[in-house]
Amino acid sequence: MYPLEVPRVTPIRKIRIVVDLEDPMTPALTIKEFLKVFGKEPRPPRYRVLTVEVLRCPEDDEVVLVSECAECPRFLRRSGDHIVCLPSKIRAY
Repeated sequence: MYPLEVPRVTPIRKIRIVVDLEDPMTPALTIKEFLKVFGKEPRPPRYRVLTVEVLRCPEDDEVVLVSECAECPRFLRRSGDHIVCLPSKIRAY
């Protein structure tokens, strides 16, 4: 009989990005970079602040969007700022 396997809990990283709606050639910047470059808070309607949620997939170590986890057969649920997944099929024993 095999021991009970503990699900994997992976933290979600939230990245806030500022997008310039009036000038499409301006690169998107993180909120910290925007404050450093422009020295002011981004104000609508010209700027929009987006939050992108990403994580490192415990199955293949790739960076993925949180919404992509729902397509994985190992995905169990989201719990706050974490994703809960079944353990990998690869075993050490």
